[in-house]
Amino acid sequence: MSQSANSAQSSVNCFRFPIRVYIEDTDAGGIVYHANHIRYMERTRTEWLRASEFEHYWHQQDYNFVVHEISVKYHRPILMDDLLTVTARVISCKSVSFSLQQEIYRDEILLASGLVTIACLSKDMRPRKLPEALKEMILEQLALEQQSLQKAQR
Repeated sequence: MSQSANSAQSSVNCFRFPIRVYIEDTDAGGIVYHANHIRYMERTRTEWLRASEFEHYWHQQDYNFVVHEISVKYHRPILMDDLLTVTARVISCKSVSFSLQQEIYRDEILLASGLVTIACLSKDMRPRKLPEALKEMILEQLALEQQSLQKAQR
């Protein structure tokens, strides 16, 4: 999972983003505070959208994305100055929400994993359908992953 600290990478339905741990991320013992794992995942989802050419998300006013549900499992501590790779992989898509599996690695070591469901809300904060271009991109990623799995099984 290791990669250069200034490059994001994507493969078949798995976006990877590097994050360096700084002192402000840690507690007095040099271990990353548990809430920062969620911040790293959020940052990676944002960069995934940017890499998928959804920058307009930040410049529009028709909808918002909100975390509807999140669960995080902490496998091993993350430490000061670690170079992490945080992943985001779409696992499902519905009409008003989508879910991603996210993982945090130091080299090949899994440090934390999470499942997050993102809902789309209208400007008046009611559920609304995902933007069609976003939904198409997500469904395409899911289809590519399915094709990749089928090829691997042959």
